[in-house]
Amino acid sequence: MFTEGKIGILKTKNRFIRSATAEFGANSDGTITPLYFELYRQLSLNEIGVIIQGHLYISEEGKAHDKMAGISQNSHLKQLKQLTKIVHNSGKSSIIIAQLNHGGIHSVSKKAPSLLDGKKAVEMTDDDIENVIIGFKSAAKKAKEVGYDGIQIHAAHGYLLSQFLSKRTNKREDTWGGILENRASFLLNVYRGIRDSVGSNFPILVKMNGSDDPIDGFPIEEGTRVAKWLAEEGVDTLEVSGMKSTRKIEDEELTYFVPFAEKIKKQVGDIPVSVVGGFRYFATMQRIRDNFADFISISRPFIREPDLILKFKDDKEKADCISCNKCFNVEDIVKCRADE
Repeated sequence: MFTEGKIGILKTKNRFIRSATAEFGANSDGTITPLYFELYRQLSLNEIGVIIQGHLYISEEGKAHDKMAGISQNSHLKQLKQLTKIVHNSGKSSIIIAQLNHGGIHSVSKKAPSLLDGKKAVEMTDDDIENVIIGFKSAAKKAKEVGYDGIQIHAAHGYLLSQFLSKRTNKREDTWGGILENRASFLLNVYRGIRDSVGSNFPILVKMNGSDDPIDGFPIEEGTRVAKWLAEEGVDTLEVSGMKSTRKIEDEELTYFVPFAEKIKKQVGDIPVSVVGGFRYFATMQRIRDNFADFISISRPFIREPDLILKFKDDKEKADCISCNKCFNVEDIVKCRADE
């Protein structure tokens, strides 16, 4: 876990990734608060190999929840540039990735691939889809300009791009729906647009569900095919996650998505793969790393212990996080509330 890794042209000091975690620390206009800066200052001081920032909305209509930070307006950029400097100047963890997202049905616009039973949804037109692709391209270009080391496309967790991948939420009968090739075309076009926008060397990562099965209609057999297509396009790293329905305990150490990530890794060869979900024991992380994973992604444990990597280096065996999720009972910013 403490060996160097590679993500495209980037060299990482170890194999730990801070998986993007919604901070709930932004103002209503998408600008970020002093507590937000402090959160990333703390993360940057503690030798985390790669820090992926919590999702940034690429357009006002794609904002997924209150207190979400944005990258859609020029007014957002001065602070985001300041944030990248905080990480780069720490001298500890020099890599920060911007995660770009559109909330789809979960956003203020309620736009979705198709109309959904029991939910207010606006079915997207071809123009809507094209505008989202343009929005991702524009946001990626802004991210590069303000100093991020790469970007991650959020195609997981039931947000817009994963809604298009799922048969449950994508009931279209045109070129954006139906067979998997059509359902994946939105994500692939977003990737291609971003690649054209940022150039061949700027790292692009994708966060995707290994599977939404059994609920959301995106089984692992389809997940592996989409991963392979992304690898063929030249994606720099895939981070494998999933929906709540697939958070099944495979062993006592709660590594939810390892079986999906292992199957995806077999399909993508040399493309780096990271897996997130329930990691608490260092020995488990090392075992999965030795078995197949290029990186291990962690989310909630870093909320409680931003210095967790340093503690692992000093032979700490298990993160203190108890998975209570009180950290997301947000008042001002995400933080551990397990002892409250």
